[in-house]
Amino acid sequence: MAEMSMYRHGANARKQSLLITSLFIFSVLLIAVLIASLASVRLTPETVNQANQIVVDWRLFVYVALAVAGVIVLTSLWKMVSMGGDGAKVARSLGATDVSDETGDPLITRYKNIVEEVALGASMQAPRIFVLENEPGINAFAAGSSPDKAAIAVTRGALKLLNRGELAAVVAHEFAHIRNLDMRLNVRVIGLIHGLMVLYVVGRILMHSGGRSRKGGAQIALIGIAIILLGLLGAFMGKIMQAAISRQREYLADADSARYTGDPDSLAGALKKIGGLQHSGMKEAVHDELEEARHMMFAELSVKMSGLMSTHPPLVKRIQALDPSFDPDQNGWPSMENAEVAKEA
Repeated sequence: MAEMSMYRHGANARKQSLLITSLFIFSVLLIAVLIASLASVRLTPETVNQANQIVVDWRLFVYVALAVAGVIVLTSLWKMVSMGGDGAKVARSLGATDVSDETGDPLITRYKNIVEEVALGASMQAPRIFVLENEPGINAFAAGSSPDKAAIAVTRGALKLLNRGELAAVVAHEFAHIRNLDMRLNVRVIGLIHGLMVLYVVGRILMHSGGRSRKGGAQIALIGIAIILLGLLGAFMGKIMQAAISRQREYLADADSARYTGDPDSLAGALKKIGGLQHSGMKEAVHDELEEARHMMFAELSVKMSGLMSTHPPLVKRIQALDPSFDPDQNGWPSMENAEVAKEA
């Protein structure tokens, strides 16, 4: 039963991620068309006694639509390139420490062995491995735009608090993100959001220039205001879609992790420990850089984070996909997360 639930979530995640990504692309095209329409449509009186007629300058429409799409695409590409694809570089920027070949720490040795074993089971090359030494909670992340540039990091808390099977399941979850190119997808969405935010800047320029222009100034100002509103709305919707994509990719990575290890119970066990720590009131020493990268983490950094902007599904739902018999009430979990589960169901 757990396997069927797990693979069903995996299949649904693939379909919903494709749908959400398609909707995002459609929204970018829709914004380009709306702005081009505002710029190219005019009311032209034929005679004094006739009502105004709508005239469309189709050449201008095409030019404006291509210009808007070009601004979004070029800015997005620049953002993607500037973010880079080197997972090791990203891991270091988030405060992770590179694991050296020679170490006397048995927890690090176990971690290295697990990474090599999971790589073999997943038929993938082993990525660079890192540790977030100052993080006492249980968490992990993967970074890198491709498997050959990938890196995995786990918190010191994960090394201490998880048994071997649970740590292997968490590592396998991050391997799944690498294989499914989730980091590359996330960088693309971030780039598109950045491109939409540039429209806000362009809109402000047009609005101010339209206010100073005597000829056609009103229409230019109106176009500027429309671009500002559409840019902000598009970026906001993009962030909602980014969070939705991230939630679905977490389900997919959970399913793949269980497939790589053949042990869904260990992954469920790791998630239960995370929930237990969060609900016990343990506060993690999360620095600002890690907070900004919360979409990359194995689990949500705060139990209070929920709703449309949450980058992770509720822990209860993730656990029940792996262990349908799990009852949060019997485990003493507060009703806040249970209410979130009921609301999403």
